[in-house]
Amino acid sequence: MADDRRPLKVAYVASLDLPDNRRAHAMQMLKNGQAMAQCVEDFEFITDVWWHNRKRLTPEVMGAFYGITHPFPIIGMPLRRFAGSNIPWLRQLYFKAAAWRCKLRGVDFIYTRTYPLVKESLKRGLATVVEIHSPPGRTPELDAMLPLMQHPKLLAFTTISQPLADRYREAGVPAEKLLVLPDGVDLERFAQPLTTAQARQKLGLDPQRPMGVYVGHLYDGRGIDTMLEAARRLPGVDFHIVGGYPKDIARWQQEANGLPNMRFAGFVENEQVPLHLWAGDFLMMPYGNGCATKEWMSPLKLFEYMAAQRPIISSDFPILREVISHEQEGYFAPPDDGPAWAQAIETLMADAALRQRMAEQGFQKVQAFSWKRRMEQVLEKVSPLLP
Repeated sequence: MADDRRPLKVAYVASLDLPDNRRAHAMQMLKNGQAMAQCVEDFEFITDVWWHNRKRLTPEVMGAFYGITHPFPIIGMPLRRFAGSNIPWLRQLYFKAAAWRCKLRGVDFIYTRTYPLVKESLKRGLATVVEIHSPPGRTPELDAMLPLMQHPKLLAFTTISQPLADRYREAGVPAEKLLVLPDGVDLERFAQPLTTAQARQKLGLDPQRPMGVYVGHLYDGRGIDTMLEAARRLPGVDFHIVGGYPKDIARWQQEANGLPNMRFAGFVENEQVPLHLWAGDFLMMPYGNGCATKEWMSPLKLFEYMAAQRPIISSDFPILREVISHEQEGYFAPPDDGPAWAQAIETLMADAALRQRMAEQGFQKVQAFSWKRRMEQVLEKVSPLLP
């Protein structure tokens, strides 16, 4: 297993309140950490944690909560209590400590999405690669890092889409430092798929009724209202909604007003996500025009949906057409248009051949988007730049 790993020592430095962080960025960082650990001989993932969580970062907990199937060293520094301090040097304490740890260990480079870390790593002469998921002007921490973009030890900027890379090139980031890598998926977790009937039996769901599945948060702009409208127009189709914080679930349940075919399953541990996806006849990605990231996003759910070998109905945004095409890997419907979504669902459910073709083409295409392949591309970019 270790024979194909590069003889490098790498650290991923994050700032996450593990193991209780349910947000997509935590999942994305940990999946990339797992992938990097499979690509290099020496790897560790560093984060600040609350004191009471310092011993909870076990393979069992991380496996259940985040779907980590290949455990890797996670260093939890119990310094999170200082993250919101009004004293600047206390706010930076964790970043200084993480950078010093990397310096003492002699890492070849640091990979991070944690912008305040960059100043500390460069100050100590550590090669650093930064991953960016939002454009300039979105956060003070990100903008404070940008003056460092010409630093010779800042080797590369990884962005998740071409529009995002274009914005940073316009902001002055050297084109040769930009690397466009959409998000990915852990293909191993989908290697032994269940049939729809098998998945529904395990979940206790009706094996006969047509059903669409949505997995993700229930924030504004995610299209929950669009699914509600479609559900009202399609009483013969079930809508199985997985995820969301309790307050968001309560809000949308109130909006649904007892609609019998709109089911909110709530939060499930990540290791259970494939089971819920396999239970669907189709999978839904109904982002609305109010989605703040619609111009540059690379949704984790898109790649998991493709790996689940089920047809996808998606809101039609140009950024999503960078990965999927209409009636090939996905079926597009206008955002924020419940009637159009209902029509798209009816069209898809009436055409079994189309559903099968879309599922197969999506699964074939997603093979190029594994997390491991993503980190291999980072290493291909960075390795020639190392001493």
